[in-house]
Amino acid sequence: MPFFIRNLKQEENLGEKIRALRKHKNWTLNEMAGATKIQRKYLEAFETGDYDILPEPLYAKNFLKKYILALGGDSNYYVARFEEQIKKCDLVHPHRLPIQRARASAFFASHKLWKFLIGLLIVATLATYIGWQINTLVALPEITLTEPADGIEVNQAIINVKGTVSRESEIFVNSSKVIPDLEGNFSTEVTLERGLNVITVEAKTKHSKMATVYRKVVLRVE
Repeated sequence: MPFFIRNLKQEENLGEKIRALRKHKNWTLNEMAGATKIQRKYLEAFETGDYDILPEPLYAKNFLKKYILALGGDSNYYVARFEEQIKKCDLVHPHRLPIQRARASAFFASHKLWKFLIGLLIVATLATYIGWQINTLVALPEITLTEPADGIEVNQAIINVKGTVSRESEIFVNSSKVIPDLEGNFSTEVTLERGLNVITVEAKTKHSKMATVYRKVVLRVE
């Protein structure tokens, strides 16, 4: 996180204290980088005050603590001094926020995403329900004929046509309207002609198209 350091008094220079501690131990920056597994540029930044190249404060403080412990110093003291100095700093790039605010921003972004997803789910559910209702309204009614069997031969000129149909449907047998009972059962008689007869059974609801079932019956008269 980049910082611009305002003028500090010489006795407040944290970097010189860290450098003096390292030199007192006769360690080079390269040696400390190898010992702590922290990049040399970050160690050097602590000593020179070039905080603009350091990572976010949370990680920078962890690096500093590890560095000071490796030098045998009081990590709490140096971390506290580091926190004091960064409080006196200005952000060079205003769009780069401290990690705490960045996390809050991420939380709100996640919250907005969840709200969007929930809203999308609600819309999809409503659309599915409305689609189902429309399909139900326009779906063809179901006709089940129990009599007569298709393709039978009879020797009587009158035959019964029986079956069931979906509720709230109008039923027509050879274009004549038949009134079904409350359960959708219907029955009517059809007069046959000699030879092949095609019985047409049709049904529809208020919003649907016509559903049609055919039965072929042959009348043989000796």
